[in-house]
Amino acid sequence: MPKISLIVAVYKNTPVLGLILQALDGSSFRDFEVIVAEDNDGAAMQEFMADQKLRHSFVIKHFWQPDAGFRKARALNRAVAAAEAELLVFIDGDCVPHRHFLQAHYQNRAPKIACYGRRVMLSERISKEILANATAQLPKLNFWQAVRSRSQRLDSGLYWPFMPPKTQTTTAIWGCNWSIHKQDLLAVNGFDEDYVKPGIGEDTDIEWRLFREGIRLKKIKFQAIQYHFYHLENYASTQENEDLMHQKVAAGKVFCERGVQQYL
Repeated sequence: MPKISLIVAVYKNTPVLGLILQALDGSSFRDFEVIVAEDNDGAAMQEFMADQKLRHSFVIKHFWQPDAGFRKARALNRAVAAAEAELLVFIDGDCVPHRHFLQAHYQNRAPKIACYGRRVMLSERISKEILANATAQLPKLNFWQAVRSRSQRLDSGLYWPFMPPKTQTTTAIWGCNWSIHKQDLLAVNGFDEDYVKPGIGEDTDIEWRLFREGIRLKKIKFQAIQYHFYHLENYASTQENEDLMHQKVAAGKVFCERGVQQYL
């Protein structure tokens, strides 16, 4: 049984997913499995994943579903149900992890604690340069490379493992970089599949329900580093999601009705 189940939420983006898997080959933490949670069912991704499973020594699981609108919560829940590890780490399919990323999440783990980090926003130029050579060896992404390429949120690229983590109960979870014990996530029934628009459902909603369940947050920003590859934002308005979350908070239902339990 692996110590970490890394869940990667993906929608069609095979080039960056390939870079993520390359980066994991060099991970300093080795006892993990990868679960690709795809909100789509295209043949291109299935062919790509079949090839990737032969290229890497770690276990790769791939779950897909029909492309019927934004159903990231459903994709994540199916991955959570299949996860074999006690610790779940979540990233998005456009974010490449630092070599110590998994180690940071593992060494800071604790019951009733959700750890979170942040991401460097790579510039359009360097993102295109790296992707143009995606079949070659992935270059070592680091703070100085981000500085030279005029990327943004550079402080999130500082690797400072001796910085004491901060435990807090203020809003902080982003769906692209966080971890939690599986049993703590099951206690709120995972992700709420009532959310069918981008944003809120995979982070803000799960956060308030975890808080109500007694989960605290641990900030590991300068340890759990990742690099977000540039792309145009394609998010629709989240007002519908915001209204839905306000209704759910008012009702106080921590254990969502349409969550991971249906897949266990």
